[in-house]
Amino acid sequence: MANAVQRLAQVQEQLAPPVVAPDQTPTLQGTTKHWKPQQRPFDSAPPVKAIFVGAGIAGIAASVLIPRKVPNLSYVVYERQGAVGGTWAQNRYPGVRCDIPSHSYQLTFAPNHRWSEYYSPGSEIQSYYEDVVKQYGVKKHLRLKHDVISAAWSEEIHQWVVKVKDLTTGEEFTDMAHFFITAAGRLNVPKYPDIPGLENTFKGHVVHPAQWTEELTRALEGKRVAIIGNGASGQQLLVNIFDRVAHIDHYVRSRQWIVPSFSPNLLSARWDVLGAHLFSEEEKQRFEKDPKAYLEYRRSLEKNFHGRFGGSVNGSEENDKIRLAYEDALWEKVNGDKTWFDRLVPAFAPGCKRPTPSAGYVEAIRSPKVDYVDDARVTHATADGLVTSDGRERKVDVIITATGFNNGFLPLFPTIGKKGLDLSKHWAEDGPIGYPQTYFGLMAPNVPNYFGVIQANSNGAGGTYPLQAEISATYIAKVIRKVQREGYLAIYPSQAATDDFNEIITGYFEDKVIGDDCDGWWKSGFGKSRPLVMWPGTGHHRFDIVREPRWEDFVFERSKEGKRNRFAYFGNGWTEREKNGDEAVLTKYLKEVGTVDLATLHENWND
Repeated sequence: MANAVQRLAQVQEQLAPPVVAPDQTPTLQGTTKHWKPQQRPFDSAPPVKAIFVGAGIAGIAASVLIPRKVPNLSYVVYERQGAVGGTWAQNRYPGVRCDIPSHSYQLTFAPNHRWSEYYSPGSEIQSYYEDVVKQYGVKKHLRLKHDVISAAWSEEIHQWVVKVKDLTTGEEFTDMAHFFITAAGRLNVPKYPDIPGLENTFKGHVVHPAQWTEELTRALEGKRVAIIGNGASGQQLLVNIFDRVAHIDHYVRSRQWIVPSFSPNLLSARWDVLGAHLFSEEEKQRFEKDPKAYLEYRRSLEKNFHGRFGGSVNGSEENDKIRLAYEDALWEKVNGDKTWFDRLVPAFAPGCKRPTPSAGYVEAIRSPKVDYVDDARVTHATADGLVTSDGRERKVDVIITATGFNNGFLPLFPTIGKKGLDLSKHWAEDGPIGYPQTYFGLMAPNVPNYFGVIQANSNGAGGTYPLQAEISATYIAKVIRKVQREGYLAIYPSQAATDDFNEIITGYFEDKVIGDDCDGWWKSGFGKSRPLVMWPGTGHHRFDIVREPRWEDFVFERSKEGKRNRFAYFGNGWTEREKNGDEAVLTKYLKEVGTVDLATLHENWND
């Protein structure tokens, strides 16, 4: 038996491909010397590093999914704030809550059975993402209170060189990585109104909702307050401080579609139950103990965010029906008061800007306690009040500027690709492009190994924000694996492919309601301005399109060896797996009877 084994081993050794040293490559007489295989096994997952920026919803989704989809990836997450959760960590004003049902506004892979309310308060959402970071091991990679100052691609080392400031110590340092993934957020740099005297003349408190403090909440008791702005935060604040203040001056420059909820099949919040429904302990336990029932409940919510197509076309019968439904709801809110109805109803089409489901807002602004100022603009601030264009001064103790955020679709710091191309300037309104010209809302031409988790034109109409972030992270992981596995130094979309994608965007939105005469953070200005948020299609359209990358759209940069032979990454014909793997690893393609899914058989990267 032993002799048979030895003879078999000898035969196998003879059949094995020869290992050729670099200086011993055989050549045919009179021919050019061929390129030699590298003297190392093929490694499908050589070590790579990624730097993530931002630990909001998108950053957390990406930092959980991408390291699990990209083998042998090391990473670090830099977050400017002192807590994770993005907008839910930053915004702590009274009444801040989500207007999307809690059981939809969560990561699909990390469901929470114990949401307290149908529409949860911001603090609970932030706590949920704290738990996700701990549960999925992101915490040890997380660097809170670290502000990224700049990021630049180095052609010399083919990596990103990222400058970071430790906001606790003031120390600045440099980090480097093969891939740079930004999830810095779109609504996090407060925008203050340009009102003369607001900063230097007014002696009271001036605050943006995103910079709220608990001390200010206590200080509001019995005070006269001005709220400038009637977006979601302005409306929520007004309702939630209404009972504790003496008077509110509410300055409104534009109108909103004030709706009961985003879908007639979703619960509507009420002034007395701002979360619409409080989940009982019995309901929470049922969600925990009956996974099938919980899945069905989640699906019953999610379906309301899909399938609304015709209503997006301006002047369509479907959009007219939505307008009538919105008008009927508003008419009911104002109890048939035509004067108030005419003051509140917008002229622009539903869907031009994000509607605002705000329970109690209409009831509050009709109270004698609120002066609803929509017929004059603020001209300047005095030491103790605000003056409007009609010459009237209104005395206040606190001014709340609920006036939104700066354009969050631009990088918040210099982000420099090839030949000094800085996206923060290149995409700026006064730059050569004038808007964020992305590829699929994820990448940018001439910026190697760069990804934005949720960038301009990456949000399909259907599916919540956390789901969109998961879809982006999955795509990014596939691109990274391609570069990692096949020995490339860098990848980025071609300019031609990017131009074609943006031409599709322009054509798609030509007849859509977003082009109606309104402003808002969904687009870059009034009227037919550039849509910033939306993908040119529905959520499911985006899911299908980005399921597999279009490799022909990309520019690949090869290593020195790869330039000589594109298959240099083959190595010596052996694999690391065969060199180091045990029985289970080497036979991973064998599955338990009854568990094989033929649709995905041999497609998983780690099979």
